[in-house]
Amino acid sequence: MANKVYQIAETDITWLASGGTNALTLTSLSAGAGRQGARHDFGTSARPIRFAWRAWIKANATPTVGQVIEVYIKTSDGTHSDNSDGTSDSAVSSGDKRHNLQRLGIIVIDQASTTPEFVASGMVELPHRYVQPVLWNAMSAIALSATASDHGFKLTPIVDEIQ
Repeated sequence: MANKVYQIAETDITWLASGGTNALTLTSLSAGAGRQGARHDFGTSARPIRFAWRAWIKANATPTVGQVIEVYIKTSDGTHSDNSDGTSDSAVSSGDKRHNLQRLGIIVIDQASTTPEFVASGMVELPHRYVQPVLWNAMSAIALSATASDHGFKLTPIVDEIQ
Protein backbone atom coordinates (compact mmCIF):
# COMPACT_ATOMS: atom_id res chain seq x y z
CA MET A 1 0.00 0.00 0.00
CA ALA A 2 1.26 3.47 -0.89
CA ASN A 3 2.06 5.99 1.81
CA LYS A 4 -0.22 8.97 2.20
CA VAL A 5 1.28 12.44 1.81
CA TYR A 6 -0.21 15.10 4.06
CA GLN A 7 0.40 18.80 3.91
CA ILE A 8 1.30 20.65 7.07
CA ALA A 9 0.96 24.42 7.27
CA GLU A 10 3.79 26.04 9.22
CA THR A 11 3.84 29.46 10.89
CA ASP A 12 2.57 32.33 8.74
CA ILE A 13 4.95 35.02 7.50
CA THR A 14 2.96 38.25 7.44
CA TRP A 15 3.32 41.70 5.92
CA LEU A 16 1.21 44.25 7.81
CA ALA A 17 1.35 47.98 8.54
CA SER A 18 2.19 47.06 12.15
CA GLY A 19 2.59 43.90 14.14
CA GLY A 20 3.52 41.63 11.24
CA THR A 21 6.65 39.65 10.53
CA ASN A 22 7.53 42.36 7.98
CA ALA A 23 6.20 45.83 7.17
CA LEU A 24 3.80 46.61 4.30
CA THR A 25 1.99 49.95 4.48
CA LEU A 26 -0.92 49.96 2.00
CA THR A 27 -2.94 52.70 3.72
CA SER A 28 -4.44 55.20 1.26
CA LEU A 29 -2.57 53.65 -1.70
CA SER A 30 -3.69 55.75 -4.67
CA ALA A 31 -5.16 54.38 -7.89
CA GLY A 32 -2.41 53.72 -10.41
CA ALA A 33 0.22 53.25 -7.70
CA GLY A 34 1.97 50.34 -6.02
CA ARG A 35 3.65 49.43 -2.79
CA GLN A 36 6.18 46.74 -1.90
CA GLY A 37 6.67 45.19 1.50
CA ALA A 38 9.95 44.93 3.36
CA ARG A 39 12.23 42.12 2.20
CA HIS A 40 11.93 38.82 4.06
CA ASP A 41 15.01 36.60 4.45
CA PHE A 42 14.26 32.87 4.59
CA GLY A 43 17.89 32.23 5.55
CA THR A 44 20.15 29.41 4.39
CA SER A 45 18.66 26.50 6.37
CA ALA A 46 16.41 23.87 4.84
CA ARG A 47 12.87 25.17 4.34
CA PRO A 48 9.72 24.49 2.35
CA ILE A 49 9.54 25.64 -1.26
CA ARG A 50 5.72 25.76 -1.52
CA PHE A 51 3.68 28.52 0.06
CA ALA A 52 0.02 29.40 0.26
CA TRP A 53 -0.41 33.15 -0.21
CA ARG A 54 -3.28 35.44 0.75
CA ALA A 55 -3.71 39.18 0.14
CA TRP A 56 -6.52 41.43 1.41
CA ILE A 57 -7.55 45.06 1.07
CA LYS A 58 -10.45 47.43 1.64
CA ALA A 59 -11.37 50.39 -0.55
CA ASN A 60 -11.53 53.99 0.66
CA ALA A 61 -14.59 54.83 -1.49
CA THR A 62 -17.18 52.74 -3.30
CA PRO A 63 -15.29 50.74 -5.94
CA THR A 64 -16.58 49.53 -9.30
CA VAL A 65 -17.22 45.79 -9.59
CA GLY A 66 -14.62 44.14 -11.79
CA GLN A 67 -11.74 46.47 -11.00
CA VAL A 68 -8.60 44.85 -9.60
CA ILE A 69 -5.61 45.03 -7.32
CA GLU A 70 -2.62 43.21 -8.85
CA VAL A 71 -0.54 40.99 -6.54
CA TYR A 72 3.11 40.18 -7.28
CA ILE A 73 6.11 38.66 -5.56
CA LYS A 74 9.58 40.18 -5.87
CA THR A 75 12.54 37.85 -5.33
CA SER A 76 16.26 38.25 -4.86
CA ASP A 77 19.42 36.28 -4.21
CA GLY A 78 20.67 39.14 -2.03
CA THR A 79 22.55 40.82 -4.88
CA HIS A 80 20.21 40.75 -7.88
CA SER A 81 16.57 41.79 -7.28
CA ASP A 82 13.67 41.50 -9.74
CA ASN A 83 13.54 45.31 -9.83
CA SER A 84 15.60 48.16 -8.45
CA ASP A 85 13.07 49.58 -5.95
CA GLY A 86 15.11 48.48 -2.92
CA THR A 87 14.43 46.21 0.02
CA SER A 88 12.21 48.28 2.31
CA ASP A 89 8.48 48.88 2.73
CA SER A 90 8.23 51.56 0.06
CA ALA A 91 6.39 52.90 -2.96
CA VAL A 92 6.83 51.22 -6.34
CA SER A 93 8.65 53.86 -8.37
CA SER A 94 6.66 53.29 -11.59
CA GLY A 95 4.22 50.90 -13.18
CA ASP A 96 7.04 49.56 -15.36
CA LYS A 97 8.70 48.11 -12.26
CA ARG A 98 6.08 45.31 -12.36
CA HIS A 99 7.42 43.84 -15.63
CA ASN A 100 10.04 41.53 -14.05
CA LEU A 101 8.00 40.49 -11.04
CA GLN A 102 6.18 37.17 -10.70
CA ARG A 103 2.45 37.81 -10.82
CA LEU A 104 0.65 35.82 -8.16
CA GLY A 105 -2.88 36.90 -9.07
CA ILE A 106 -5.42 39.65 -8.74
CA ILE A 107 -7.94 40.73 -6.14
CA VAL A 108 -11.14 41.33 -8.09
CA ILE A 109 -13.61 43.81 -6.67
CA ASP A 110 -16.82 41.77 -6.48
CA GLN A 111 -19.10 44.24 -4.68
CA ALA A 112 -19.67 48.00 -4.97
CA SER A 113 -19.13 48.68 -1.26
CA THR A 114 -16.44 49.88 1.14
CA THR A 115 -17.56 47.39 3.80
CA PRO A 116 -16.15 44.04 2.62
CA GLU A 117 -12.58 42.92 2.75
CA PHE A 118 -11.55 41.93 -0.79
CA VAL A 119 -9.30 38.87 -0.77
CA ALA A 120 -7.38 36.66 -3.19
CA SER A 121 -5.22 33.61 -2.51
CA GLY A 122 -3.24 30.90 -4.21
CA MET A 123 -0.10 28.78 -4.16
CA VAL A 124 3.43 29.68 -5.20
CA GLU A 125 6.84 28.01 -5.26
CA LEU A 126 9.61 30.21 -3.87
CA PRO A 127 13.10 28.73 -4.18
CA HIS A 128 14.68 32.17 -3.63
CA ARG A 129 16.19 33.31 -0.34
CA TYR A 130 14.58 36.77 -0.29
CA VAL A 131 10.99 37.77 -1.11
CA GLN A 132 8.80 40.88 -1.00
CA PRO A 133 5.10 41.17 -1.86
CA VAL A 134 4.13 43.95 -4.25
CA LEU A 135 0.56 45.21 -4.67
CA TRP A 136 -0.54 47.53 -7.48
CA ASN A 137 -3.80 49.48 -7.22
CA ALA A 138 -5.26 49.15 -10.72
CA MET A 139 -8.65 50.56 -9.70
CA SER A 140 -9.84 53.69 -11.46
CA ALA A 141 -9.71 56.72 -9.11
CA ILE A 142 -10.25 54.70 -5.90
CA ALA A 143 -7.59 54.63 -3.17
CA LEU A 144 -7.27 51.92 -0.56
CA SER A 145 -8.67 52.48 2.93
CA ALA A 146 -6.78 54.77 5.31
CA THR A 147 -7.16 52.19 8.11
CA ALA A 148 -3.90 50.25 8.50
CA SER A 149 -5.52 47.01 9.70
CA ASP A 150 -7.65 46.76 6.51
CA HIS A 151 -4.76 45.46 4.39
CA GLY A 152 -2.13 42.74 4.42
CA PHE A 153 -0.33 39.85 2.80
CA LYS A 154 0.78 36.49 4.18
CA LEU A 155 2.71 33.45 3.11
CA THR A 156 2.08 30.12 4.81
CA PRO A 157 4.89 27.58 4.31
CA ILE A 158 3.48 24.21 3.22
CA VAL A 159 5.44 21.07 4.13
CA ASP A 160 4.70 17.61 2.71
CA GLU A 161 4.78 14.84 5.31
CA ILE A 162 4.79 11.19 4.29
CA GLN A 163 2.80 8.91 6.58
